[in-house]
Amino acid sequence: MRHIPQHILRALRIRGLSVTVIGVAVIVFMAFSYIRQPLFMRILDYKLYDAFLHVYHDKEISPAPAIINLDEQTLAKYGQWPWPRFLVAELLQAIVGLGAASVGVDVLFIEEDRNSPRQFARDFKRFHDVDMRFENVPEQFHDYDALLAQTLKTLPVVLGMYLNFTGQADEDAASPPTVGVIAQKSADAAPYEERISRAPGANLPLKLFWDAAPLGLLNMNPDEDGVVRRIPMLAGYKGKLYLSLSLRSLMLALGQRNVMLRVGPDGLESLRVGNFSIPVSPEGNFTVPFKGPARTYPYYSAKDALDGTLPAGALKGRIVFLGTSAPGLQDIRITPLERVYPGVEVHASALDAVLQQRFLRIPPWTPGAQFLAITLCGLIAAPVFGFARPRVYLFMVAALLGGALYAGAHFFKAGFVVSPLYVMLTIALQGALLLFLRFWQEDRQKNVLRNAFSRYVAPEVVERITKLGGDIFAGEEVEATIMFTDIRRFTAISESLRPEQVVSLLNRYFTPMTALVRGNKGTLDKFIGDALMAFWNAPLPVPGHPALAVRTALAMQDKLKTLNIALQKDFGHEISMGVGLHTGKVFVGNMGSEELLNYTIVGDSVNLASRLERLCPRYGVDVVLSAATRSLCAEDFAFQQLDTLRVKGKEQPLAVFAVVPLEEGAQRLPELEAWQAAFDAYTRGAFPVAGAMADTLSREFPACLLYQIYAQRCRALAANPPHDWDGIWTMTAK
Repeated sequence: MRHIPQHILRALRIRGLSVTVIGVAVIVFMAFSYIRQPLFMRILDYKLYDAFLHVYHDKEISPAPAIINLDEQTLAKYGQWPWPRFLVAELLQAIVGLGAASVGVDVLFIEEDRNSPRQFARDFKRFHDVDMRFENVPEQFHDYDALLAQTLKTLPVVLGMYLNFTGQADEDAASPPTVGVIAQKSADAAPYEERISRAPGANLPLKLFWDAAPLGLLNMNPDEDGVVRRIPMLAGYKGKLYLSLSLRSLMLALGQRNVMLRVGPDGLESLRVGNFSIPVSPEGNFTVPFKGPARTYPYYSAKDALDGTLPAGALKGRIVFLGTSAPGLQDIRITPLERVYPGVEVHASALDAVLQQRFLRIPPWTPGAQFLAITLCGLIAAPVFGFARPRVYLFMVAALLGGALYAGAHFFKAGFVVSPLYVMLTIALQGALLLFLRFWQEDRQKNVLRNAFSRYVAPEVVERITKLGGDIFAGEEVEATIMFTDIRRFTAISESLRPEQVVSLLNRYFTPMTALVRGNKGTLDKFIGDALMAFWNAPLPVPGHPALAVRTALAMQDKLKTLNIALQKDFGHEISMGVGLHTGKVFVGNMGSEELLNYTIVGDSVNLASRLERLCPRYGVDVVLSAATRSLCAEDFAFQQLDTLRVKGKEQPLAVFAVVPLEEGAQRLPELEAWQAAFDAYTRGAFPVAGAMADTLSREFPACLLYQIYAQRCRALAANPPHDWDGIWTMTAK
């Protein structure tokens, strides 16, 4: 080594450091991208999935699904849609008469039949004040809707309903009956109800129809590119769960009245009807493994069914879907295998997969496998692309990309959707960045540093770095007040909005919150999804920073009340936010590489502040702060002690508090004093006394979750007193 010139050694060290940093950064970026799933990557992933399906789709179909088609030939003879309901009744009778086990109707009957004689007479009376009478018309033909409803009671027919996942809730609308639901939960099962897609509104058939026949969902979930790849096999409306048209038709054919839900750690995993198990996502969505283009399944003209020209028993034992392929009726979809695909055949495809038990499922180990593959391929690619000769470089690109593609195809053929996209993008991005680095390293470093500091770092941070005289990695230990905020149930909110709406909502939320942090001399550290991290007393000293941080937290909650009025109007949602605050020693400085820096803080105090934020929903409060922060601003606010906790990984107990503005504290003084007396009794181990006091407070203030918690806790401790009570509660959740 001593014979190698120093400038060469220095260049190699710089390149090695750069390769390491870029390699790790790409791995982290791709892992984060996999978690966040940005739109353009989702579109790429969809196209890769479509390509796999084109090549590897199963071509064997079940003989059970069949389609009665309201085709152009039928419409030419019997008239344009919508038909008089008596003709619909005759068609359903003809289908069942041909042996159909059940019929799923991919049509909505949401309006009254205006062709009925009774309705016709009513309209004439209303608009022209003319009384009309119909001679020699049998009574059952006076009202076509009633005739159809009576027919439905005698036939195995499932009607369609459509859930509206956007817009206003149908507050006063009734909800149709549905199937029985039995949940089979593992020991570590999550609350599946929270993640199942739920609709505020619905397009329902007339009530006399759903009193006569069961309903199934007609919804399909086109992805952002407009292609239907999945349907909601299960979705919620007004507290009830409804099944898709295909699954409900299968249940009717099998005579099953209940559906069994299998629930695991991530929520809903699968549905079971009889001997048929159906894998679904926690939201209730089912990936349809399409087996071909349009007309993969047998189509029969509705005209032939009505004319009696279909062979006897043509539909014997089959599950039939009544729908249309006529373009004028607008039930045409785009699927991975066909650009013009009748919507009714989507239901047939879903039923086929269930009957043959051949699925395309995302296995539960997919995230772990993705992160492992991204990391391994990134670690292999970085040194190869950073130091190898071009010939080896190109060979490795082909080998790694080909291997990832082969693995994805292998899993797909086995029925598992494990996308190789993010691994391939990791390899491609490593190669692109490191190749650029090898030729333009010095200019690249200067440009990235200049752009990073001028665009993303606050002016005071740049000033601070300048004063360090070039030591851009210098840092120091300071006492800081750290803030973490987080939006409650943001996943559920984002699932009900389009991606662009989610981005707009977050921008509307973060803008005033960031302004409050900066306006109170805080430093914004980062956004973490829907969370915000900030700190006080760095890079410049801020006198009274604990009080400023607490004042900011209260101002955020006040601002959110005003903001929610606009969010409810524009997005149909209000949001709630929890805030955690802690004051303690941290190390603050510029951390990263010579090219990519982030002015941030690290230390145990940061982790503790994050934990405090997660306690907000536990105690039903908006702001939770530590005893350290409280002691430094005790004269500025009133406080209510929430608990004294024994936190995993901590030797010292942690006292946590809720903050109350002084004015509000004066108004609530009797309540707060009564609570302190109850808490003191609890700390002494006088559980019956503390429980009685907490019960009294919970009845007087029923909206306060804290008093309910302690009433229940004291009852449990009184029933089973601890041997060595020190007034400290062991925190069991993370």
